[in-house]
Formats: sequence, C-alpha cells, structure tokens
Amino acid sequence: MTTTNFQHRPRRNWLQINILCPQEATDILINELTSLTGSGAQTETISDQELIVCYLEKNAAYPGKRHTLDALIILYSSQFPSLTVDLSTLEEENWAENWKDNYKPTKLTKHITVKPTWEEYDPKPDEIVIDIDPGMAFGTGLHFSTRLALRHIDLLFHGEDTPTTIIDVGTGTGILALACAKLGATKLIAIDNDPDAVVTAIDNIKQNNEQLKIDCSITDLKDIEPQADLIIANITADILTILQGDITPKIKAGGHLILAGILTGGQSSAIIDLYQSSGLILIDENQEDEWTGLLFRKPPCNVNEGRDKSLEGLSAFAI
Repeated sequence: MTTTNFQHRPRRNWLQINILCPQEATDILINELTSLTGSGAQTETISDQELIVCYLEKNAAYPGKRHTLDALIILYSSQFPSLTVDLSTLEEENWAENWKDNYKPTKLTKHITVKPTWEEYDPKPDEIVIDIDPGMAFGTGLHFSTRLALRHIDLLFHGEDTPTTIIDVGTGTGILALACAKLGATKLIAIDNDPDAVVTAIDNIKQNNEQLKIDCSITDLKDIEPQADLIIANITADILTILQGDITPKIKAGGHLILAGILTGGQSSAIIDLYQSSGLILIDENQEDEWTGLLFRKPPCNVNEGRDKSLEGLSAFAI
C-alpha cells in the first residue's frame, strides 16, 4: 500500500441549485446545468413538476459560470413562468452531515451491497458488502453512474473470464476497486488526482481489510507500467475524452473497459465512437435516469458474434 502523507487542499464551497420546473423543461435544463457545472444533476418528481438539484463549485471559474447561470435562469423563467429557483451555499465541511441522514445499506446489484461504516448488515451467502465512509470524497455508491459501473463489474465477475488485475481511474472513495477486490481480483491499482480522495480511499480500503490487494495513490495513468484485465473509469465525459489515448493501451488483449459518468445522448454517442475508433468493441450498454454505463472489450474476441459470449445470459446478475 502507498503510505505517502498528503496535504489536504483548501475546503471547497458550492452553490446548490434547486430548480422546480415543468416536466417538459427537465431535459433541456439538465443538459444546460450539467454542461455548466461539469457534474450530474439529481431529479425528483413532485406532483406534475420536476425538482432538479445540482452543484456549482465556487472556484476560480465561478464568477463567469455564475453569470451564465443567472442568464439561463432569466431565459428559462421567461419560457416557463411556473419555474422557481432556490440558490444556497453548501460548505464542504457540512457535506458529510447532509448525506448521513439518508445513507443506509443499499443493495446495488444482485451480489453487491454498499453500507456506511456505522450501520450493521447481515449479508446473504452470495453477497459482498462494501463499507464506505465518503469522508471528503464523493462516491457512496448511490449515484446512478456508480451503480452502472458496479452492475458491469458484477456482470464480469460472474462470467467465464473473470478479471484478476484491475486499474481504477479516478477511484474517489475506492468503492469500485473494493467491489473488484471482494469479488476475487488479486491485484488492483487505484488512482486519483485529488489528495483527499486518496486519503479517503485508503481509509476505506483498510476498513474493508483489502490493503494487500489494492495499491492506492496519486499517480498519472500514463506512468503505470503494467496492463490490466480490466480498467474502470467513472469520471466525466470530458476527462474520458482526454484520457482515451492513455486508457486504451493499458488494457490487455481480450481485456475489458468499464466507463461511467456519461450523460445519455450526445455524450454517450461521442464516447462510444471515440473508444470504438481505438479498436475497442462495445459489448454492453446500460442506462439509468440520464446516465449511461458502457462495457467494452479489447480484441482478440469473436467480433462476428457482436457480443461477448462469456456475458450471454448474465444480464440478470447486474440488476
């Protein structure tokens, strides 16, 4: 395990954006807001309207993005008179307390359950349980993109050709690497460019007694030497685009790639085209809410079948 002492970055603050709008305005607003914030949006149906919740970080780019946000609010308020907006500041030190109230053991796939470290849970014989304390990192397993990645992990580990060596790019809390370790992977490299995420992931790895399997650190993907049976990257589409040239060469021939953090539609289509252009074959695609998860395989494989035979009949495991 990597034991480097990391310096914590300054505390972050976000503008929490709550928009209650007519359902016909939901898709266009989500597209605008996710493009502006660079992250996802939560939605909840309230009567015949939709509540959209997202977060804009108060960093160096905030003044310009806030100006754009204000212009968007004025524009769509004129088009949808019933639209209401509530803006508030969310401080990072209060973030942990906000999710703790609703964070309970949650079964995310047929074989994978995630629970907070302070909750008790009695698993079934074929079920793995991951203890997660998000700390200063995002990744409780409750976000759609994390669930989609976990479903593809579950799918692979209950197929005929289970991966043993894994690289988890943008590990966050370490949840995806931990799922692979508990399902039988023997060598995992988990990397993130956020020191707080690495500290949190290492704590979660220790909590789950997986120190011997997972090496977690701040390391650039291009600096990792070995290839892997499986690479997982649950990060935003713009970063997946930038990293494509580093990710593809790290996959062993016949190995797999799981991508998540991608919005369904233009983003998912562009990512599919980009990674297929590098020679990968898309063998499974899942959607939930406005998010898409993708599973690719690197040749050699039987491309004439159009789908990896080792995965046939296993979709039910990922539900």
